Amino acid sequence: MNGPLGAGELRELIGTILLCLMGLFAAVWIVYRNWSGIKELCTDEDGNFDLLGGLERHFSGGGSSGGAQVSPEEVTADEDVMQRLIRQKGAQMADFDPAKDWIREHIIFHGRVQGVGFRYQAMYAARSFDLTGWVENLPDGSVEMEVQGTAVGIGKLLTHLQSGHWIRIDKMDMEEMAVVPDERGFGVRGY
Repeated sequence: MNGPLGAGELRELIGTILLCLMGLFAAVWIVYRNWSGIKELCTDEDGNFDLLGGLERHFSGGGSSGGAQVSPEEVTADEDVMQRLIRQKGAQMADFDPAKDWIREHIIFHGRVQGVGFRYQAMYAARSFDLTGWVENLPDGSVEMEVQGTAVGIGKLLTHLQSGHWIRIDKMDMEEMAVVPDERGFGVRGY
């Protein structure tokens, strides 16, 4: 079609433009009417506005703005995960107690672990299980975590993450590290 638009084509083009403008106006109106809630949802603990992080936190919590609250009593550590965590430590220490003695693990998660609320699920769950450390997205699409606490707590965290709604963990590369004695809290690093 190289010539001028016919009357029907012109009407169709104008209708499409008006429909797009109405959709844009509706979106702006929704944001305007809900701006205080959006600001609250997307402001992180340091007071910084982070739209994508806020949405990730919101949806990782199943749609609740407070994030995913995990009840430690409702999660049981998977037996295979527990065996993996205590195998090396138990071999080193005859009196190792997975419910009391602290360990630290460096873990790289592979699979569908970015863009699905993984980091915030990890943060909320780790805090629920009294674990410390951090979690961060890596440029290759994997997620890196350092976590410390009891083997039982870490086992519950890993089991909880594997049961995430959109999360799919295909592989975990785990390496034991030295415990960081004065570490406090569990946080999300990176963008």
